[in-house]
Amino acid sequence: MRDKRKLIEELIALLPEEDRIGLKFAMSAWWFNLRRNGGMRLTSTGYQTLTEDLDLEHYSYSIDDPHTFNKQLILKLDRKMQMPYYIHAVKGIPKRIVFFGSQEAVMVNLYGNLEQFLDNYKP
Repeated sequence: MRDKRKLIEELIALLPEEDRIGLKFAMSAWWFNLRRNGGMRLTSTGYQTLTEDLDLEHYSYSIDDPHTFNKQLILKLDRKMQMPYYIHAVKGIPKRIVFFGSQEAVMVNLYGNLEQFLDNYKP
């Protein structure tokens, strides 16, 4: 089961000492859902921290039809994803999802359909 607080503490510890920030600041700057047990969707600041500052491995999934990407799908992602993810949008239109969990990334790409993957995913 996901533990956002523990993950944040581990990520902060990976930052160079001069770049380390407080837990509360990281919570508000890195995550869309600020609740400790909330979803794992990253803000652009969180995405930048994980990709540029920490150079963590990440995996992309292209959103072929942005019209099928709706609020229900975002809620499913929020409820089911155990590892951080980022929704990359251009002018408000979602183009891809960047996953930081290799298992989730592989599974969604094998399904080839985000909604089917989320409907069947049992974390």
